[in-house]
Amino acid sequence: MMQLSAQATHGGQVFLLIWGVVALVMGSTFASTKGSGWFRKVIVSGLEGRPMEQARAQNFGGLRVIATMVAVAGLIGIGAAVVLLTRG
Repeated sequence: MMQLSAQATHGGQVFLLIWGVVALVMGSTFASTKGSGWFRKVIVSGLEGRPMEQARAQNFGGLRVIATMVAVAGLIGIGAAVVLLTRG
């Protein structure tokens, strides 16, 4: 993806725009209650043989905070890419 965007005249800006959109979508998905609940179920079910890690993963509340920060970084990336692309 980076090689394809580097062939364009504004390679770094296009990559930043694509990264910003992907980060915004993924961050928003995992920051939602449904998305974070699904991710937690996947992690906890994968740790069935380890009860100590399973309990720790079940009580971890930082996923939504981390996902929100990723979504905000995506918004900043989109804004920066748009400014850089329009500047010419």
